[in-house]
Amino acid sequence: MTLLVFTVLLWGSTAVLGVLAVRRGEGSFIGGLRDAVREAGFIAPRLLVGVMGAGFIAELLPPETMQAFLGEGSGSFGILTATIAGAVIPGGPVVVFAIGGAALDAGAGTPQILAFLTGWLVYSINRTFVWEVPILGAHYVRGRIILSSPIPLAVGHLALLAPL
Repeated sequence: MTLLVFTVLLWGSTAVLGVLAVRRGEGSFIGGLRDAVREAGFIAPRLLVGVMGAGFIAELLPPETMQAFLGEGSGSFGILTATIAGAVIPGGPVVVFAIGGAALDAGAGTPQILAFLTGWLVYSINRTFVWEVPILGAHYVRGRIILSSPIPLAVGHLALLAPL
């Protein structure tokens, strides 16, 4: 149901923006379509590869290995492992959420996947070194990492205490 609501909101807001662009004139609608096609051409191959890679991960990961490292019974070790995996996985949300979904299908526990996703959101080594350090500086990044370091572990452990 949530997916349906999100899809309707996304299409509806896009339609409203399209109508506003047509009313504005000045080539805004055509310019918007041109930008959309360019962006779709940029993201579509990455989306396809991310979804395919997640499918391969789901099929290639032995369920017993997934259970041992990231299963419900892996506890704090699984949460730490998932947090580290989230930090080092390159790519954007398409890749990371697809991998998280595939891991759930392969037997990973909810607390561990929450730690994985939060680890990616907080630490993402790729984002940190490609964007944050060059733009904001090492001093800022150091402070952000120190202050936010407990968050993925806390999220995972809170999910252990209060199963979702």
